[in-house]
Amino acid sequence: MKKQYVALILASLCLLIILSARTYNKNVYKKPINYDRSQPISYFYPGEFEKQQAIWMQWPEGEYSTASDPVYPIFIDIIKALDPYVRVNLIVQNKEEISQIENLLKTSGYYGTNVYYYVVNHLSIWARDVGPVFVKDSQNRLKVVDFGFNNYGRGASQSFIDVESQIHRLVAQLLKMPLISTNLISEGGGIESNGKGTIMITESVALNRNPGLTKDQIENEYKRVLGAKKVIWLKQGLAEDDLITKGHINEIARFADPNTILLAQVLPEDRYTNLTSQNSFLRLEENYNILLNSTDQDGKPFRIIRIPMPPTLYGEVDATGKIPVRSYLNYAVTNGAVLMPTYWNPGRSEKLKTTEDQVRSIFQSVFPGRKIIGINVESVNLWGGGIHCITQYMPAN
Repeated sequence: MKKQYVALILASLCLLIILSARTYNKNVYKKPINYDRSQPISYFYPGEFEKQQAIWMQWPEGEYSTASDPVYPIFIDIIKALDPYVRVNLIVQNKEEISQIENLLKTSGYYGTNVYYYVVNHLSIWARDVGPVFVKDSQNRLKVVDFGFNNYGRGASQSFIDVESQIHRLVAQLLKMPLISTNLISEGGGIESNGKGTIMITESVALNRNPGLTKDQIENEYKRVLGAKKVIWLKQGLAEDDLITKGHINEIARFADPNTILLAQVLPEDRYTNLTSQNSFLRLEENYNILLNSTDQDGKPFRIIRIPMPPTLYGEVDATGKIPVRSYLNYAVTNGAVLMPTYWNPGRSEKLKTTEDQVRSIFQSVFPGRKIIGINVESVNLWGGGIHCITQYMPAN
């Protein structure tokens, strides 16, 4: 009888171990162990134009680097451009990959020492969206918001979503930073902050990601986890972004400083190029009227500067016949520089070149003291993003 009892206990233990093993996946971080449970507490979301200590990127894996138009050369250009101004924290798959990347950088002529590597499993290049969104608490300590991720509401294999949705958590764990719990599904490219308590989002994104929540519930949760006092709801993003993110804010409206908004504009001569340009024109003008009637957290109106969409390019489609998302507002700003998307090259219209020079001048005026560095990022555009989408800023302590 005693032997049977012991055997029963051992069998139960084995079953428990088997069931536990089935739920464990070394590539998926299931249970964050360091949530911020301080109550009550307030947070604030620094503006991207403020002092930074690092920019995070995710090295391109798989098809991003093996496609006919690989994106890793753009990553190298960005790393080289950022080197004098800010540390780059580069997420890689393993230690072996670090040596390969270092060799690529040396071959390109880069011998800097401002790149630091972090081994974190990832499948995409979109550090802005699945990487950590950093906020500060009332004592100026950095924390990471635990936003959910569902592949932009487009559907995907659960294994892909599992891997991508754990990246910010693993980074927080590596940095020993607490996570701020939230039920919101949200991406970094869908939020813009003026650093003083006002954020901009689009209805087309926020409502799509969180169909079970009301507009008021979404707004209140953003206020709680980001410390926002004012939420400006724009309607829709670019029509060419509908099938990708459904309208990320970072393609159309950016804060250059706490009081200045850069807003995209389809130029009149491009308006009737095709249905895409027509829809984008109408959406941007609707958003312009919203911003004209909006105020910041202190009730003050904004200075709004229109930034043209790259002219003549609404007539150029990709291999699938679609209009790629090309926008000058998908830039990255850091301590001493602005990385600006560029599109003109010999063979394209002089109108594009003239407009691009004008955009560069505007950037120089609204970002005084920063160097404007042009980066040709069209290979990334073909994947549905830009410079801002593949970089995520980490505010200074």
